[in-house]
Amino acid sequence: MPTEQTIIVRDRPKTPRVSVLTPFYRYDPSAMLKAFGRAPAGVEFILLDDGSASAELVANVVTAAQATGAPARIIVSEQNLGRSKARNRLITEALGDYVLFLDADMAPDTPAFLSVWLGIINTQEPRVAFGGLSLAHAERTDETALHYALFGRSDCKSARHRARRAAQATASSNLLVERNFLLAHPFDDLFTGWGFEDVDWALDVSRIEEIMHVDNPATHVGLDDVSTLMRKSAEAGPNFARLARKHPLQVKHFAAHRIARALRATPARKTQQRLYGWIARDPRGVAPMGVRCAAFKLFRASHYAEHLA
Repeated sequence: MPTEQTIIVRDRPKTPRVSVLTPFYRYDPSAMLKAFGRAPAGVEFILLDDGSASAELVANVVTAAQATGAPARIIVSEQNLGRSKARNRLITEALGDYVLFLDADMAPDTPAFLSVWLGIINTQEPRVAFGGLSLAHAERTDETALHYALFGRSDCKSARHRARRAAQATASSNLLVERNFLLAHPFDDLFTGWGFEDVDWALDVSRIEEIMHVDNPATHVGLDDVSTLMRKSAEAGPNFARLARKHPLQVKHFAAHRIARALRATPARKTQQRLYGWIARDPRGVAPMGVRCAAFKLFRASHYAEHLA
């Protein structure tokens, strides 16, 4: 069993209405916590340091959690559990009627963000609800321009638009779930590394429960530079293949899957992969952003193609 310790920043005087759950690994979630200011009543924060091995980082998080005025605790794991196991561990620590997943590199779009979620819980009592993502407070730099463009085009959609493909458009950040339902339907911890554990979860639960989409977005402030974005995409190949095996009927309609299947049949795929990557990086600074985005999608799909059956 992984060794861990729990730091109780402020204990729970009564059962909270919602537990905000945040795993983090070498990324400081303090800015996210500070963005909440004083949290409304009925909220608790539970964070999990997934093997960062940094006392300074934990100290920063403790200070930021104290400032919220809410019950809070930090689980410090010596080992890296991975995204699915870390979230499942957080679920077992939560006591709220609902849990709200927020990644460490997120920020609420409005000061009323948590109050809006509490209102939705009290008036609509959804089993599963996704609030949406945005770039409202994200900084676009030369290094993050590609991720900014890709994220804005694919992930920043209204609730009405997302509801048309409710499961595929659901992400594990800004995701509200009734805790008892989540205990019965945890994340698949055989998804290791980066990517698609949230899509898998959403596809699973959509068979038995409606996923409500609402407009209460949070900003993805932790945009990746090109090198990091391409590394993560390359690492996601095995998870994408696992997703395709588990949900063949749904995934065959994903654009990335169609492109990956087509690329499997093309010659000199490695040479093409290098070309797509070079265009996406745009070292000469001359490619239009639309061309860079298209090249990146081909680069990503070429890695997925290596793992498809």
